[in-house]
Amino acid sequence: MILQNIIYDIREGINSFSNDSEIDDRYLIHLLNVKRSKYLRRDLNEYQRTTDISVTQTFCVGTELVSDDECSDLIDCGTILRTKVKIPKPLELHTKSSITSVKPTTVLSKPFNFTIKQKAVYSKYSPFSKTINAFLDNDGYIYITSKNLLVNLIDCITITGVFEDPLSLSNYNNCCNCDNITSCFDELTTDYPLQPHYIDLIKQEIINELINKERIPEDKENDSNDKE
Repeated sequence: MILQNIIYDIREGINSFSNDSEIDDRYLIHLLNVKRSKYLRRDLNEYQRTTDISVTQTFCVGTELVSDDECSDLIDCGTILRTKVKIPKPLELHTKSSITSVKPTTVLSKPFNFTIKQKAVYSKYSPFSKTINAFLDNDGYIYITSKNLLVNLIDCITITGVFEDPLSLSNYNNCCNCDNITSCFDELTTDYPLQPHYIDLIKQEIINELINKERIPEDKENDSNDKE
């Protein structure tokens, strides 16, 4: 279901109880995103729970070689491959990463080994492994490293995962240098990344909360009148 239809359903649900024109769409989307994160975090923190493809989003981003020195850009002792821009904030989980795939842009290409920074560092010093490792650093960029120097020729990667704000993907594209570049999230055409049963549940939760919020001032006013 596209976002526009979800917001329409919520407005229809509160229309009989409130002047819904006073409620901004951005506020309704904020409530929707917060509750989506809550339910997905609960589900995905289960160790054996797989990530439903309907809640993931995919985008492409260019890469570049940058200094591997963390202290200063003025000291360049070596280089490391990094995304050109920061990626959207992934959904925070306790048991695993919400980034499900980092890979080259070809459809049948094998995903890189997405890991934590510490493991990527140890792998770099292994005399045998030529595994391509990718990790998300604290600065919001994804870094890619391998003993195979051909990795440095990769100029674009595809990232798939579950993100805190689905609308943040509107700032990212479906490819880097193709002829038909489109945004990875369009509020008017892209399905909101959540299972239908959760969409229905969250819509009703928001409707109930907004209706109850409108009724609170009425109850207080009635109580004060009764005492007079």
